Amino acid sequence: MRSALLTIGVVVAILSTATTAGAQARGRLITRPPVPSSVRPATTVPEVITLDQPALGADAPTGGVQLDIQPWSAEVYVDGAAVGRVEQFRGYYQNLTLPAGPHIIAVVAPGRDPLIVGVTVVPGRVVTQRGSLAIAGSHTLP
Repeated sequence: MRSALLTIGVVVAILSTATTAGAQARGRLITRPPVPSSVRPATTVPEVITLDQPALGADAPTGGVQLDIQPWSAEVYVDGAAVGRVEQFRGYYQNLTLPAGPHIIAVVAPGRDPLIVGVTVVPGRVVTQRGSLAIAGSHTLP
């Protein structure tokens, strides 16, 4: 009786080891080994970058940005200055006309997380920015 239990225990141990090794080889092992606390990567915060540009004259080349962003009632800011609402810049012929070059567009609405995008405006072209503002607090960081 004792030898039968010992044999069953050895067989179970061998099978569980073989199964774990096989799962590791196939990349299907669900559990991961613990990460030592001394090996955690350091978190760095990037510097704030602003786009300081010289003022452009009235004859500077321009391009357009079409906004396909929900909700349409959200406020739009370009390079920190308020320019209107999303609904004013929804169509191809209703675009946000800007001087050529890089710009920061921020779209904000009450109760929603802001959407901030960097856009490079090309002279004579209209680019489309699509997105939607998430409800505030609906996303958690990993």
